[in-house]
Amino acid sequence: MAVNIFPVLTDNERRLPLCVTTAGYWTNQESIVRPDGFPSYQWLQAVSGKGVLRTDGRELIVGPGQGMLLMANEAHEYEPLEAPWGVHWIGFDGPRAAEMLRDLGYDRSDVLFISNPDATLKTMMEITSLLGSYQPAAALEASAALYRLLLDLHRYGSRTELRSRKHHLDAIAPALEHMEKHYARTIPLDELARLVGFTPQHVCFLFQQALGLRPIEFLTRVRIRKAKELLLNEPDLEVQTVAARVGYDHPSYFIKLFKQQEGVTPVMFRRIHSSRNL
Repeated sequence: MAVNIFPVLTDNERRLPLCVTTAGYWTNQESIVRPDGFPSYQWLQAVSGKGVLRTDGRELIVGPGQGMLLMANEAHEYEPLEAPWGVHWIGFDGPRAAEMLRDLGYDRSDVLFISNPDATLKTMMEITSLLGSYQPAAALEASAALYRLLLDLHRYGSRTELRSRKHHLDAIAPALEHMEKHYARTIPLDELARLVGFTPQHVCFLFQQALGLRPIEFLTRVRIRKAKELLLNEPDLEVQTVAARVGYDHPSYFIKLFKQQEGVTPVMFRRIHSSRNL
């Protein structure tokens, strides 16, 4: 059994940052050979059986809990190894599709392990249902659902079977909460390591994998956020006092970090956002 939906897209819908060009599923996916690729980007998620993707000289196995993210116009082929190979798919495009995929770390066709496949599959079925309804706003709602799907791939997806970004976030959650509460004082890396039960080196690895930041960089961002709240909520508070309250003994260093992150000094930030200037 197969379901193939190709929505009629207006020019306005094609101008959306992301638009769904096709959706559907195969209960028993057949062999596909595309030497010139497919004109849209695709996410194909396996729900049963097993297959193999061949692209860029690589052979990648795809089974339940995995999916194929295929770049547009990139040569590939795939075929079942264990039938029935059940596959759901979404085809998409849009003026920002390539840029968004690059920003999420996807710049070539690949197989992803999904730590929460039910979440991504639910969104795919929602998109398929929307496009099958042929309602006037279906394409717009499908575009919004597609954005959620790509974020879920970023959250739950991994190129290895080890851990997804969501798993890394869960592992460092106690450290993040601790930093939110105690940002105004020095927080040694050893202290965070004891909280989460890992070595300091592994804590740094987890932060990089989950957030793309070192622990001290995340702490700096927390402090700057708290500083922005103080600057606006207490307009008469001197910058030196704000710096001290968020953990910086030297105002000049605080001002330097603030400008690096926000692009303006604390005084200018307050001036731009203060209600007194509205």
